[in-house]
Amino acid sequence: MIKKYLLLLFLLLISINNSYSLENKIKLKIDNKIITSLDIKKEIRYLKALNPQIRNLEEDRIYQISKNSILKETIKKNEILKNIKEIQIKPELLNQFIKQTYVRLGINSKSEFISYLDKESLNIKDVETKIGIEIAWNKLVYLRFSSMLKINEDDLKKKILENKKKDSNIYYLQEILFEVKKKSELNKKYNLIKKNIETEGFEKSALTFSISDSSSNGGSIGWVDESSLNPIILESIKDISVGNHTNPIVVSGGFLILKIKEIKTKKKEVNVDEELSKLIVIKTNEQLNQFSQIFYNKIKNNSKINEY
Repeated sequence: MIKKYLLLLFLLLISINNSYSLENKIKLKIDNKIITSLDIKKEIRYLKALNPQIRNLEEDRIYQISKNSILKETIKKNEILKNIKEIQIKPELLNQFIKQTYVRLGINSKSEFISYLDKESLNIKDVETKIGIEIAWNKLVYLRFSSMLKINEDDLKKKILENKKKDSNIYYLQEILFEVKKKSELNKKYNLIKKNIETEGFEKSALTFSISDSSSNGGSIGWVDESSLNPIILESIKDISVGNHTNPIVVSGGFLILKIKEIKTKKKEVNVDEELSKLIVIKTNEQLNQFSQIFYNKIKNNSKINEY
């Protein structure tokens, strides 16, 4: 009787193990880090939960976006852990970013957010881990490239004074940042993206084609004062109306397509010192984002990536 029971248990375990092995397959190997099909399925749940618009895409596109997302995160994490033993983020900073995340989803509190995640078979630790990686990555980029930042405070102050009493436009912008291996491929890639924008919309196209970190948020940059924009970019968006997008703009990280979602005009008497501080932050982040993309591309090119 005991032997019969042990045999039955053994056969059951074999069945479970075989079922698990069929379901959980190795899909990527990034240096020494293995990514399985279950990892990608979890990433799909995560992206769907935090970016509801992704649910409207075809399943194979969602899968590809999720695979690319986990690839990018893994490459960043591998590089971070070459420089520090463990990713540790101050709780108050982590909570600040978590709040930004759930407010964007229209959720009112952290407890509601935890309940929302639970329904998606996720937990708050999943969000904390991913946010922690992004914070640690941005810190690493800053430490490596802060000495290369070029901020001319005199020029910025002059610009503020010139526009001090003028009406100012504020643009709600969305972006798609993309790369091509050869310049001869630019028109082909742009036409592909443009056609996708026409059929699927800008947000879905950003999810599919953009290499910017904003892609996970449908390419949303948010409200940007025209005084903080690069002159080339400002000239490009001045030529288009609300709801339309620019042709590709050459930037250090590749080619940028910008869409104007909304415009506001405001009259203002500015506090020069306050505006200067804001502009310095904006220009610093702008340059650091460019350094981040260049740095990531370099690491990715040097990484050993195998797909299965």
